Amino acid sequence: QGKKIIIENFLGEKAPRITEIYGDDVTVRVEGDDVIVEGIDIEHVGQTAANIERVARVKEYDPRVFMDGIYIYEKGVMEEE
Repeated sequence: QGKKIIIENFLGEKAPRITEIYGDDVTVRVEGDDVIVEGIDIEHVGQTAANIERVARVKEYDPRVFMDGIYIYEKGVMEEE
């Protein structure tokens, strides 16, 4: 929604979790279970991905047992076709 990312119904919470998209050239889209962050500037893309990961962190639980949340699992540079 504009320059904000809204995560709704995260672990059944009533209040949405909101974070900012950093930079003007960054796009965020959802494909199934994956959140794709794309853009020209790698620093803006990395900061936006870190903001998403930070806002979806589950506090006061052991992260080795409770794997709920949003995590970065692949980084890369897209090749031009």
